[in-house]
Amino acid sequence: MTTPKRGVTRTHGEGVKIGHMGKEYASLRRKTFFLPFLIALSCALLLVMGGAWWHERRVRSGQSTLVVVMRHAEKALGQGEDPPLTEQGLARAMRLASMASDADAGMGFDAIYVTEWQRSRATVEPLVSRHGGLVTVAASTNPRSVVESIFSRDRGHRVLVVAHSDTVPVIVQGLAPGVTVPEMTSMEYGTTYLISLPPQGRATVLKLTLP
Repeated sequence: MTTPKRGVTRTHGEGVKIGHMGKEYASLRRKTFFLPFLIALSCALLLVMGGAWWHERRVRSGQSTLVVVMRHAEKALGQGEDPPLTEQGLARAMRLASMASDADAGMGFDAIYVTEWQRSRATVEPLVSRHGGLVTVAASTNPRSVVESIFSRDRGHRVLVVAHSDTVPVIVQGLAPGVTVPEMTSMEYGTTYLISLPPQGRATVLKLTLP
């Protein structure tokens, strides 16, 4: 006669019952073990997704701001307080639009600032006709308002500012404090400043003379 093992009853039915309870206990232990792991994994995934979202936001908002500051094209002399552009000035305005087209087929400015005088508006008319852009008229007597508007509204955008010989230096120095900008003469045309404003750090300024 076979001696029964310790801890197990003789009856077949009860043995099945005890074995079933053992399986439930083992399953419960596995669930208890995996539950903290699943919670930790879920938290890690949320952190990764949140980090990716934050990184994307920083990349999108981390673009440098490019500002082009220039004087209006050549104006007619002896034609009152608000003179139009000369033929040479109209040709310069056309070249400005052409240079933007040659640089990039999709080139355009997100924001364009001009003054209330027709010589400033006429300088950008060919450019706006080809590439579009939001044109804002800013008072020539308050160049600081353009600087404040760029910092508050145009971060990460491409901006064109068409000002006057006495306000171009003020605007450039306002965008890039510490940069020395010489005065412009009344017959000086084509002098252009390219200003890069990074999200952090100092601005960089490049002075060019456009044909």
